[in-house]
Amino acid sequence: MPARTTPGQSARFRAVGGFTLVELMVVLAVVGLLGAAVLLTGPSPDTALRRDADTLATRLAQARQEAILSTRALRVQADDAGYRFLIARGGGWQPLSGRPFDPAAWTPGVAPVQDGADDAPVWFTFEPIGTAEPAALVLGDGRGVLQVQVDADGSVRVAEAP
Repeated sequence: MPARTTPGQSARFRAVGGFTLVELMVVLAVVGLLGAAVLLTGPSPDTALRRDADTLATRLAQARQEAILSTRALRVQADDAGYRFLIARGGGWQPLSGRPFDPAAWTPGVAPVQDGADDAPVWFTFEPIGTAEPAALVLGDGRGVLQVQVDADGSVRVAEAP
């Protein structure tokens, strides 16, 4: 239907009901900014629990490599305080030091979750040929739990705890 114009008003500049493209673009930009603000203020998936579990898994993989390269068995002891590295020397287990094998403490709020009354440490043992004694450690922070697991072939992984 053709639009009607009043005298002195050009058909080109008359007022039309609805929204202009510029108005719609401004609204979309504002909605996008609000959505981004909501995402940025939400909880981060990179929690202390995830960082500690990933760091332990990385250091366990490094321990496996060290066992292979040094041709000596290597152990990692994890307890309520943190974890430390031991290497087989002189018929016993000696502390292994130097980066990346310095002892490490858990981030405050993160701790091993015991499945019973036993507070015994968890031992991860890597053989010089790259194999390992299967072991798992469950870490928790009160909001979630993750399991760091070493398989018999020496592979290390982090997964949601069962």
